[in-house]
Amino acid sequence: MPIKRLLALLITTALLAPSASAFRDISPNSTLKPAVESLVNRGVLKDDGRFFRADSNVSAGVFWEVLIRDTGFNPQSATFDTQLPPNIQEKNPLAQFLREAIRRGLINPNQEFDEQGHVTRIQALKYFLKVYGIQAPKRISPEFRAKLSGVSSKSKALVYAEAAYASGLLQAGDVHPLRPYAPLSRRDLIEWIYRYDTTGRQRKSTIRTKQTSSSVRQNSVNRARANRQQRSPRKIGSQSLKLRAIQSPSKKSSSPSFNSSSLSIPNGRVMESVFSEIQQRYRFIEDLDKEKKESMIDAAIVAMVKELGDKYSSYIEPDKSKDFHEGLKGKFEGIGAYVEMMEEKLTITSPITGSPAERAGILPGDIVTHVDGDSIADLSIRAAVALIKGPAGSKVKLTILRSSGSRDITIIRGKIIVPPITLKWKNGVPVIGVHQFNADTHTKFLNLWKEEVSHKNPRGLIIDLRNNPGGLLTSAVKMGEIFLTKGDVIFSVEERDHTKVYKAGLTGPLSKFDNIVILQNKGSASASEIFSGMMQDYKKATIIGSTSLGKGTVQQVLNYQNGGILKLTIAKWITPEGRWIHEKGIDPDVTVTDQTPEERQSKIDRQLDRAISKILRD
Repeated sequence: MPIKRLLALLITTALLAPSASAFRDISPNSTLKPAVESLVNRGVLKDDGRFFRADSNVSAGVFWEVLIRDTGFNPQSATFDTQLPPNIQEKNPLAQFLREAIRRGLINPNQEFDEQGHVTRIQALKYFLKVYGIQAPKRISPEFRAKLSGVSSKSKALVYAEAAYASGLLQAGDVHPLRPYAPLSRRDLIEWIYRYDTTGRQRKSTIRTKQTSSSVRQNSVNRARANRQQRSPRKIGSQSLKLRAIQSPSKKSSSPSFNSSSLSIPNGRVMESVFSEIQQRYRFIEDLDKEKKESMIDAAIVAMVKELGDKYSSYIEPDKSKDFHEGLKGKFEGIGAYVEMMEEKLTITSPITGSPAERAGILPGDIVTHVDGDSIADLSIRAAVALIKGPAGSKVKLTILRSSGSRDITIIRGKIIVPPITLKWKNGVPVIGVHQFNADTHTKFLNLWKEEVSHKNPRGLIIDLRNNPGGLLTSAVKMGEIFLTKGDVIFSVEERDHTKVYKAGLTGPLSKFDNIVILQNKGSASASEIFSGMMQDYKKATIIGSTSLGKGTVQQVLNYQNGGILKLTIAKWITPEGRWIHEKGIDPDVTVTDQTPEERQSKIDRQLDRAISKILRD
């Protein structure tokens, strides 16, 4: 994904969960109604007005889509790719859900996937436990064994059943009898998810773990001390107060909730106590309506993510998520530039090619200090962007700071459409501009090459990546395959616990095409750096321009039921030769400084001229 760049033009459809209307066979008095409504409201389950058929078996395809959706995963926001099972095609609606399951180590990518096959109850429990991070005990307890029926006491399924029971997934009726190898029903699936979502996430695990006698004694002491502390009132002035945990949100709540005990959040009890004190003692309690409390929680999440100190991780609050989603579509109104906070300063990272910002002379690296004469020094990135954006045809004056000094630039806002691919010819040389790495960038590139370029037998090719802020890793993989031989490494992604190597799955149509030049500047970032780094490592192209931005990390986008979005750094990516270019960028093979505003106004492009000269000379 592009770095913590919000679109300064900022965008004018959020992914809204469908409303909770009942399935035709779910009556208002049905015991399943709360679970169905909860899952529909959270976007986990789709209600298309047909029959639910609660007692029918769940197909493997439905199971994986529902389970992966429950993790907050949204296929439209997937930021990286993995191998699919051999019998699953890209166009299959399950493709992205299976990719996520493979990435989590739940599915073997080398085995064919049977969409219509059934899932047993014990298989489902194993997957649930792994997804929810619940660890099963090594052996079952006598207490739990006494609750069981319908299964041998030596069955390996028992430990998973006990973990699920302790965590709120299963109830007494589910283990008496257990029926571990019976097919999972649709009723089981939604009830288990609903139980865990409403009670299991707040329940402290009772799963036994192996402990030494000393650790058992110490834990007993700790528990006793904690109990004494909870029983003993704290005194502030003359008031006697008792610590009270935050109430769990109802099933219809749209706000994320904190559970400090189950997640071991440092100072979690302090946080709970502060929230509790506010609810109990704040003088203007009439102001604390549901929306205000949700806003407080959102603000806490924003601050928590910001404290990571990672400029590429952020939490986007529900009321601002619409801008984010529409920005991914490449259509919006504004000045046409990507921005981010760098050292507490609002910095232009890339003006969009052909945008009002570029035409007005805005450059990568410009620092915005004032908007229409007002300082933005104390504003957040979103507050500053809100001042800059506006309807097409309106004007905004930016005071920007660059190495040559401070200047005012007036920009007429416009309707911005970011084409992923453009083509122009200069001196008989095709110049293909790749402006974003979207889901269909590689397809448009190939179509352009086949329909308008290849039959003219050009002497060379220029790929213009200047001011390309990046995009999807999936797109970088597909673009890389165009130029590589099957089996060549495109790049690798290092997560906390494993490394994924992305290789070309085929020999590309341009794998033997030489005399390629890539243009880049300091507005080239992320996926564009993956592509240029790969081409440089394989000596497939000569890079001309200035050093790229230097974003060597991968973000995943998680959509939450309240409409909020977490963009979190989960990995770093490495070039085929093992380079991590983070905060360093990719140095060009031939350095040509970026255009000055005066050169842009005069349509002087020294970088492009140098690339043309190189192509024609070779």
